[in-house]
Amino acid sequence: MDQSSHESPTRTDPVAAAMSAVVGGPLGDHAAGHRWWQASRALLGATAVVLAAGMVGKAACVPSGWGKDNQPFAELCWTDLAGRSASAGTPPHVATWLERLAGLLPGSGTVATTSALAVMLAALALLATALLVRVEPHRPWAAAGWAMGPVLMVHWLSWELVAAVGVAVLLWGWTTGRGWLAGVGAGIGAAFALPVAVAFVGVIAVGGHLRDRVDALLAAAAAYVVVTLPGRARGEEPDVGSIWLLFQQAGLGGSRTSRAVVQLAVLALAAGVVWWLVRRTGRPTALISARAGLVMLAAALVVAPSAPPEHALLVLPLAAIAVRRWRDLLVWQGLHLVSWVITGWYLGQALVPTVTDDGRAYWLAILLRVAGLGWLVWAVLRDASVDDDAVEVGRGEPHPDLDLLADAGHARA
Repeated sequence: MDQSSHESPTRTDPVAAAMSAVVGGPLGDHAAGHRWWQASRALLGATAVVLAAGMVGKAACVPSGWGKDNQPFAELCWTDLAGRSASAGTPPHVATWLERLAGLLPGSGTVATTSALAVMLAALALLATALLVRVEPHRPWAAAGWAMGPVLMVHWLSWELVAAVGVAVLLWGWTTGRGWLAGVGAGIGAAFALPVAVAFVGVIAVGGHLRDRVDALLAAAAAYVVVTLPGRARGEEPDVGSIWLLFQQAGLGGSRTSRAVVQLAVLALAAGVVWWLVRRTGRPTALISARAGLVMLAAALVVAPSAPPEHALLVLPLAAIAVRRWRDLLVWQGLHLVSWVITGWYLGQALVPTVTDDGRAYWLAILLRVAGLGWLVWAVLRDASVDDDAVEVGRGEPHPDLDLLADAGHARA
């Protein structure tokens, strides 16, 4: 593989450069790469490892078949594939058909059905990796943010993964000139998680022609109707992870009208940020498309009536492409994972013996989730306000252990 035409994370990202020390340090000037170990194959392998680790993380619930009331939440092994969801909302009825189809395979019971569904979802997660690698040809390793994300590891056994893969299809389809395919991905994704529709608006706001947008909108509407025709998802009242539930518990709950006004105002503000991003860049790129979609999606999730922890999966494909620094991705995911742990302990009654008013701990979980999304938006705005060209880490200066005379012809000497 021609290293000169691809951006190397170990040269452009301080975190990746530091982590590379265990395997010999950043990519050298004369590295030739490997004919077989391309980014796509390496990241598909990494995705498989992450998915396997996620399955191990659900092992505590397997002996009981997710049958105990509080255990799945207290031990952080819940999954809506087994009928144990953190949210009162439900996926579209198509998910029930898939569960019945999985039940026809060898084996019986909740564990066997969940395992069969997991195989299907794992294939979709690998598909998302393969697509994200191709979104920006000169930055194939950006997809590592998805393939190796802690959020993917802890949440992939959920129906939100279908929506996340829809986001990946949306981004890849739109940035490669396949508007209708982008619409199909967005429509299917929105059927499983409605905030994907807001991300769709952000992504198609960048680049393309009017006809491309019309094709994408028609395909999205058709895909959404086909998936939801047997039955739509439910969940309109303030629910898990929502700031509106925090206000409701604090005695500050407002009417549906007031919530709608605030939601529209926040989305309008996000749209203004997208307009600034497009004007600031001056040319449409895959990076700007991902950033626009991320800003719109983050705004939608902040004011959503229901935002269970699994909704972080929707953000991950866009964040992997839009956010150039691993540090920012890790800060967001770190805040989210702490929020996820607190949410599980709250729902599983694990906080009751030690915290008198455990509701306040749950409020902290919501605030951490919102803070994480805010960090991503700030990272996007910070990066967009400066030159997008990658800066190589540690280049152009002598290494303290380098013999300058012996290496006088080296770029770093």
